[in-house]
Amino acid sequence: KSQLIRDLKNGEFATLYIISGEESYMKEYYLRQLRQKVVDETFADFNLIEFEGKGLTPEMLTEAIDSYPAMADKKLIHIKDSGIFQLKSGKDEASTEEKKEFWTEKFKRISDDTVVIFDETSVDKRSALYKAAAKVGSVVEFTYLSEADLVTWVVKQFLNAKKKISKENAYYLITICDSGLASINNEIKKLIDFCDEEIYKTDIDRVVSKSMEVIVFELTDAIMLGNTQKAMETLADLKTVKENVFTLIYLMLSTFEKMLRVKLMNGAPQAEVASEIGVPLFVARKYINSTKGFSEDSLVWMVRRVAEIDLAIKEGRIEDWNALEQYVAECIYRSHR
Repeated sequence: KSQLIRDLKNGEFATLYIISGEESYMKEYYLRQLRQKVVDETFADFNLIEFEGKGLTPEMLTEAIDSYPAMADKKLIHIKDSGIFQLKSGKDEASTEEKKEFWTEKFKRISDDTVVIFDETSVDKRSALYKAAAKVGSVVEFTYLSEADLVTWVVKQFLNAKKKISKENAYYLITICDSGLASINNEIKKLIDFCDEEIYKTDIDRVVSKSMEVIVFELTDAIMLGNTQKAMETLADLKTVKENVFTLIYLMLSTFEKMLRVKLMNGAPQAEVASEIGVPLFVARKYINSTKGFSEDSLVWMVRRVAEIDLAIKEGRIEDWNALEQYVAECIYRSHR
């Protein structure tokens, strides 16, 4: 990332960038910066070429790369989710070799008046194409901020708005929001608009919408502790605000699947767990702690049971909320028998 910041500051750009990572807020910020710095806005219609990966053909890319900028020094080609930086195997192996040859040649032929950005949701750093692109271009990965950096960032956002928040309350805020700066920033804006000069925990509880992931964690904690009353109260609250049952069931499925993966990692370091299940470190700690309260067998059963619940609802054999309540009750029983 430091190289990209230098490029933006100096106005000297690589011909090729691979930009990836789960922190979409920062990705979008730097993509906007690149577009603004590389492309002359007056002639953007001619010099900003955008492709979705699935709709991109070799011919389209060749034409885009080989064309000259129109009435400007540079043009920018933005390719979203090409998927080419993944390891391939199996029946597509022959075509993959052709693609490898095609892309490797294209990387080398990008002229100095062109900037190509591969904007990827994920990449495999072991892939031959990733290594080939990294040799001629610049690789930028936007991972989730560390817990300490995230707290510092939150405090800074409030200071910029002439508001104050303690580090303790900033930490509390990030623990009840969805992962990533975009969702946290939305809640910060609400707090800035509706609260006084200093932000307290009571303000956060009053204004901030807890993420569904956090609510589902509260539900799984109640299951782990065998607290049927708390679990059913949480479900009743969700029913009152008309949450979608299928959304809740599959969030629970996702949570139990992650817990099972953590369980099978058998005491692996926290950073490794965070990377494996794709969450920030402080969220990974929550999974590690919660997983201790479940056996491997019970987690396997909870994951498998979801398909049966889903089918029963869709076939009309049980009403959706009754099915969810039954599933939670069964999870409690399975965890404590």
